[in-house]
Amino acid sequence: MRIRDRFRGLSSKIYIAFLFAAGVPVAIAGLVGIHYSLEALRRETLQHLDQEVSSRAARMAHFFDQVTSELLYIAKSALLSDLADAIGVKGDEALADLLQRLEQDYAAFARAYPYIYQVRFLSASGSEMVRVDRRDGRLYVVPRHELQNKSDRYYVNETLAIEGGQVYVSPLDLNIEHGTIELPEKPVIRFATPIHDRHGAKRGLLIINLHAAYVLEQIERMAERGGVSYLFDRSGFYLSRGLQPSQSVPAVRMQSAEALVGRMPRQLLTRVLTGERGNEVLSDWIVSFSPIAPGETLLDRGDRQPEWVIALAVPRQRLFEAVFNLYLLYGVLTLSLVVTAAGGFLLSRHLLRPLTLLAAETEELAQGHFGRRVELRGGDEIADLGARFNTMAARLDETYRALGQQNERLESEVRARTAELEREHGNLAAVIEGTADGILSVGRAGVIELANTAAEQQLGTAKMRLVGRKITDVWPGFGDFLKFNGSDGAPRIFELKHRGRNLSLSIAAVAHGGRKEGYIVVVRDVSEERRIAEHRRELDRQMFQMEKMMTLGELAMGLAHEIGNPLAGVKSVAQMLREEKGLNPHQREWVERMSNEVDRLAGFLRTFHGFSAPQEASLQSVRLEQVLEDVLLWTRKEARARGVTISHAPCCGAVPDLLADPNQLKQVLLNLVINAILATPDKGKVEINMCYGTAHPEDMRGPVPRMRFCVRDTGHGIPQSLLARIFDPFFTTRRTGSGLGLAVVKKIVEQHKADIHVSSEIGRGTCFELVWPVAPAKYGREMVTFDEAGAACRRVKIDA
Repeated sequence: MRIRDRFRGLSSKIYIAFLFAAGVPVAIAGLVGIHYSLEALRRETLQHLDQEVSSRAARMAHFFDQVTSELLYIAKSALLSDLADAIGVKGDEALADLLQRLEQDYAAFARAYPYIYQVRFLSASGSEMVRVDRRDGRLYVVPRHELQNKSDRYYVNETLAIEGGQVYVSPLDLNIEHGTIELPEKPVIRFATPIHDRHGAKRGLLIINLHAAYVLEQIERMAERGGVSYLFDRSGFYLSRGLQPSQSVPAVRMQSAEALVGRMPRQLLTRVLTGERGNEVLSDWIVSFSPIAPGETLLDRGDRQPEWVIALAVPRQRLFEAVFNLYLLYGVLTLSLVVTAAGGFLLSRHLLRPLTLLAAETEELAQGHFGRRVELRGGDEIADLGARFNTMAARLDETYRALGQQNERLESEVRARTAELEREHGNLAAVIEGTADGILSVGRAGVIELANTAAEQQLGTAKMRLVGRKITDVWPGFGDFLKFNGSDGAPRIFELKHRGRNLSLSIAAVAHGGRKEGYIVVVRDVSEERRIAEHRRELDRQMFQMEKMMTLGELAMGLAHEIGNPLAGVKSVAQMLREEKGLNPHQREWVERMSNEVDRLAGFLRTFHGFSAPQEASLQSVRLEQVLEDVLLWTRKEARARGVTISHAPCCGAVPDLLADPNQLKQVLLNLVINAILATPDKGKVEINMCYGTAHPEDMRGPVPRMRFCVRDTGHGIPQSLLARIFDPFFTTRRTGSGLGLAVVKKIVEQHKADIHVSSEIGRGTCFELVWPVAPAKYGREMVTFDEAGAACRRVKIDA
């Protein structure tokens, strides 16, 4: 290729034209300007850099002073004083109202001051009570359950150690949330002051968090020329912010000052950390630094003076390349530009006209007009570019038409599929809404996302809608399900008692790609089924009881036949002995008691037989003291043999008589005392006394007044699960027991229209309390009662 052909292209033409028109004059002017102004501008640049850093330091001092003033101002608010007085004194409701109002005030305060990253009020124990954060440029009032305990943080203890009205300023620190450093790292500076109540007691502390990045933003302009700005803490840490060539956003880092040893000499770092002011010219960098002096408010109210230094490091080469002698340079460049502009204008009109046409057609093409073409003449690169542009436009036109047809086809398919999905969704929604069982869709976080009408009726209330609430609000056991749910994905069935109804919950996990995304809960009301099943069990129990009673009746008839004849013989012998002469009174008393006991056994057989054929009791006025004498006589030997002490609190003479069959009443007490003796271990005790007397006023209000007495033992006790069955026939916990003693007691008590109550405690014993009708006056006795203290008696005449 000939040399002449090499210079026919547009790029060569423009290069040669501008080389002679602008390059040579600008080079000469630049050399002259640099030669005369380099040293003068070096001194001026260093001085300007020092003034800029010092000015920024003064602004930072004023800024910190303003933050201190604002902290002290809100610390003196009346609402905060009321909260300090209410802590530990007022109830949770009043305290919650104060906290809510304080959250609103702090949110308004943070909204007015965008440089505040966080406002908090902590109790004296270090627990957060109010917290307002700025997240992603928006204010966020932290709810109660997200508040943290900061008692282990150093700034809490150091703030509580200062006096009221003083301000604590923390060193540079990384923000810690829930015990770990928050990511991305957020360096902060904290301003805090203690809060006292009206008695002078410290009730908490008020803290303002200032994001250190905001402080660096105030000095960010110092780094716009390609340098790095620093904020040093004299404790040995620093934040840096600067633009690297590959970065579009300034990077913020918090490191130890030791990390700068490779860039700055240790001697320079020592000067910076000790608070000196000055410049340092290094081989590659120029470093200017100045301390931030405390303002008037912070100087008076701070518990210690903040120790911060700002510094700016600028690459030496970039700083001096950007500095020129503007006066000389501008004069030379102005003359060169005038000449270059005149020649360039005429030359560009001729050379760049094809490019102007091509740019206009390109814009039309960008607007979607693919039918446009450009007409360029000549044999250079511009003409060839025009031909290629026309070919590209034709291909784009064909492609656009094909894409349009394909788009119409896809839109038609999407519309058809969307309509089909909407129909399916409508059918599914109708099925879910119309089913009688409740259906819930629960997200992975436990929030109810869907609930049909049946679920709302079964689990919700008029004031509580289910959607959007935690499922644990209506079923606290959901946490246990998540803990113990197997990995097989099979549904689990749970029972829930809710608002008096029995609900059956079937829970199945919803998984996508092997990951659980939520749960489907089907709620079914099984209250009626449970009621029917319980009623059926009760009927079965009653049928079984009737069968036992029939068996007992048959047994009673056999016993009456087998025992009745021997008893008749014993009765005849007793009568003959009673008629014998020469018996002393003591012997006659024993014979009389033997005869009475035979009568009682005969009556007992008749009572026993009463399980199948009820018998009427021979009611009369009975002295409880007389019945107890016979009971103690027949049980004393058994008690002594077992090492059991029977104590009897004698009744006073004014105790009323009971309306009872004496033999049946004796049988009741005898059965209860014998059971108490058998249930009481060695050295145990059985008490027979009036449990409460007439301390129960309800016993005197009925048509027939009643009194209470009890049999109490110190035995092993009866389990609560067995108390409901102890009166059932044939139920016993002793291997040698018949299970009939308490059944007979229950039968006699019911015949006398009395009540029997039992209470027992494992390891401490059992008490059987009898509430028995009092004999009216027509039986020859007066009814008496005690006053509430039980110390005096008053007689009450009962009309027949």
